[in-house]
Amino acid sequence: MTILSNSIKRIFRKRTNILFMLVIPILMNLFLISAATKDVKYNLGILDQDSTPFTKELVSKMQEKYNVTLLTPSDDVKDLIVNKKLDIAFTFQSGFTADMLEGKDVAAISYALEASNVARPVQVYVSSYISSAKQIATSAKGNEDVFYKGLEAYNKNAFAVEYKSFSTGVSEKDVNNAVTSLGYIAFGMLFLISFSTSLILEDKLTGVYDRITATPLTRSSYFSKHMLASFLVAAIQVLLLISSLPKLVDISYGSTSNQQLEVIAVCLALALACVAIGVAISRFSKSALMASSLTALINIPMLMLGGCFWPREIMPDFMQRISDFMPTTWFLQAGETVLYGKGLNGAIPELSYLIGFAALLLIVTFAVKSEKVR
Repeated sequence: MTILSNSIKRIFRKRTNILFMLVIPILMNLFLISAATKDVKYNLGILDQDSTPFTKELVSKMQEKYNVTLLTPSDDVKDLIVNKKLDIAFTFQSGFTADMLEGKDVAAISYALEASNVARPVQVYVSSYISSAKQIATSAKGNEDVFYKGLEAYNKNAFAVEYKSFSTGVSEKDVNNAVTSLGYIAFGMLFLISFSTSLILEDKLTGVYDRITATPLTRSSYFSKHMLASFLVAAIQVLLLISSLPKLVDISYGSTSNQQLEVIAVCLALALACVAIGVAISRFSKSALMASSLTALINIPMLMLGGCFWPREIMPDFMQRISDFMPTTWFLQAGETVLYGKGLNGAIPELSYLIGFAALLLIVTFAVKSEKVR
């Protein structure tokens, strides 16, 4: 127990470990999750030359969603767009609504920078609303009263589609945010455990390991206590982050306490793999510089390819195929499965890969004899 408690004290003594344990994962979640959930406010310019109840209603709806500037015919729209005072501008010409009621194919005139897709969501929104209005106008057969009654019914009954897990009630957006957050937790966990297991190399470099092996303490007991210390520190890190992050950002790791425990279990499975990676690096490194270089060389590509920094879907197919063999990929896939309410049973393949990877790497690490480092 002396080695175990001493190892935990040595891990917490290093400020770098505290940095990767809590500070960096929390800051990354605060910044990136907050940015991802923040609504974008576009700057719109609208010139309503038609000025009918229909165009006024549409302008009112856009004012609820965006920053709208009402333009006049004397305004230089192109200059406002080029100088980025407006993201996009729309003009509703005189007779717009009347032409729509007559069944003509009408469209709002839009102005935007050709090489920019910044305001594309706004164009889609306006186009969709006008398209729905045209359908109502066709059904009204030119009757203005019927058209506005149909438009009123449409506005009252318009709904937004949202995918939810029937077993948990968690929305797709909530799951995506939680999986993104787990990617940042994996970042902190990988580097924390890599640095914490470097205590093995430190003992070798200072001669402590040689003196310990001269005592009745066995090699297996020495290494197992070091690994247990790293795993316990990782468990503390996971518990602190899972419990604190939902209070700081708009994120949820499950709608029930049982689901949150399943997420923690998935994180602990990754912790086993991280311990195996860290021990392997420390055992085969001959210097602290070599260990830190290997840590960066292994961890960063693993995080990038595994989808911890961005979705795997945006990568080329051959990189996605490579990422299929990454522990971080298995971790995020297991986390996503659990968050969708399928439980640990649904994540058995990914959890088996993580535990099997850790076991295989540890077997290889201790089966190969390493040279003395001093």
